[in-house]
Amino acid sequence: MANSQPKYHHLIPQTYMSAWEHGNGTLYVKLLDDDKVIERNKERISGINHYHSIFAGMPICTKEDADFLFSPISKYNIKYKDKIISDSLELNQIFHDFDKWEITRDDGTLVSKRKVKNEIKRLKVNDIEVMWSKQFENRWNDTRNIIEKVILTAKTDSVPSFKKEFLMKIYTALNWRSIKSNFIFDDAIKKLCDEIMLLNEIDIPVDERYIDILDNATDEIRHCMLLKFYRLYLNNDGMIYKNAMANLKYTSFHFFIADEEGTFITSDNPSFIYKRKDGRMMGLLPITPRILMCQGKAEEDDGNYYITKLTNKEVKRYNRIIEDNANQFIIIKDEKTYP
Repeated sequence: MANSQPKYHHLIPQTYMSAWEHGNGTLYVKLLDDDKVIERNKERISGINHYHSIFAGMPICTKEDADFLFSPISKYNIKYKDKIISDSLELNQIFHDFDKWEITRDDGTLVSKRKVKNEIKRLKVNDIEVMWSKQFENRWNDTRNIIEKVILTAKTDSVPSFKKEFLMKIYTALNWRSIKSNFIFDDAIKKLCDEIMLLNEIDIPVDERYIDILDNATDEIRHCMLLKFYRLYLNNDGMIYKNAMANLKYTSFHFFIADEEGTFITSDNPSFIYKRKDGRMMGLLPITPRILMCQGKAEEDDGNYYITKLTNKEVKRYNRIIEDNANQFIIIKDEKTYP
């Protein structure tokens, strides 16, 4: 449970980015604050160590999590503020005050707190990564191949819909999983935590952070909430799942194909929603350098996906939208076709 997944957690799956790779997993990457295009391997980009792991002390720990994370001290006696604490969830709630614990063996001898704390902090719950890989990442290559085969060889401007539930689920998952995450959720967090509670002004000491980049109270709360939502989603429950199922019912997908001259880019925020000039909201997810998937309201679900071939000028327009919604970088298939 603790060591079943690598510590470097990709926010954007390698299997997704592989459609833009050249050579042995290498990508052309353009940082938004730099005009230069550089090369990066997909294994070491768009990831953060233990980003989706659950640690001791996190408020989202379940009883099962806490039993596992505090297993190194299950055989000891824990006293806190003159009270014996034996429940793992209670231990999790007071882990922030670990220095005030008294840890003893049954014979009354003291246990090294430094050693015990290191053992607890070494453990991580990685079920989010395990479920993500099983439900989405391991299935993406086959799904992308099907999309390419059906969409690129279609003889008409529509095809019967296929794998719609899976496409909606992974489109939704990627919309929440990137650093930017879902814009409605992020706006709500900023309004509550930053503008009202001013939690972004509360710095977290380096040695007390779950992850190095979570340097203030807003970031920590946001991250914990996302992990809770991810876990529920991967168990077909919670807010994200309900949103995906509503979209499955009331929206559908349209596929754009780039002409031979141009290719679509992608980014570290590949799935996002933007407002069109006519005021309507549209979701975008580049599938490959040739295919861009769009999500929009379905007035009447006739059971089809529609296909439109775009000119190079139109491809460049969508690439600008993709770049405008990126977080730190974009990924390019071919330097010659961009911008």
